[in-house]
Amino acid sequence: MAEHYAVQLRRAWLRLGREIILRGVDLDIAAGEGVTLLGENGAGKTTLLRLLSSSLRLTRGEGRIHGFDVQDGRSVREYVHLMPVEGGAYPDLTAAENLNFALQMHRLKGDTGAALRRVGLEGAAERRVRFLSAGMRKRLNLARLSLLARPLTLVDEPFANLDAAGRQLALQMLSEVTGQGRTLILAAHEPELAAQVTNRALHLRAGTLTEQR
Repeated sequence: MAEHYAVQLRRAWLRLGREIILRGVDLDIAAGEGVTLLGENGAGKTTLLRLLSSSLRLTRGEGRIHGFDVQDGRSVREYVHLMPVEGGAYPDLTAAENLNFALQMHRLKGDTGAALRRVGLEGAAERRVRFLSAGMRKRLNLARLSLLARPLTLVDEPFANLDAAGRQLALQMLSEVTGQGRTLILAAHEPELAAQVTNRALHLRAGTLTEQR
């Protein structure tokens, strides 16, 4: 398996309890590519993203992330950022504290004030996350994404809980990810929106991945 691919899976099986998420899947995603992951609720899109971030282990088969074995969590995490559909922030920390803590945890530097302004949360910088609306929390996750985006950036339901202006903001920020040469994989229920920032779509159904035409 070659290193110029961001993601490679070979004969990949993933079972969680009695549920089979992947059934012998082969997949190649080139570095710098933008891919949308489609599928019904419960198809396993979020689980697949967690596998690619090394949070879960393959049941059988092989997987590589930028040349590293997907089971090598320590190496993979240097190359991957996962933006979850919810969560990712500590409810008892303020918006600004969450961003500063995230940078410290990843040993990175960044302008958290500018990141909050970018997503329209400068007025909520000192508000605890537990008191933010769902849309504001999603905007905070987008601010975090702008600071932590990695060579492989995984985004789960980027348009959920956002109004029209928020969806346009998400589109702008996601397009910047691929514009910077990073690989973007997003799970979404809005294929028309997702197609604006990706050039390929995969459909997950009954444990198999097929190209969406």
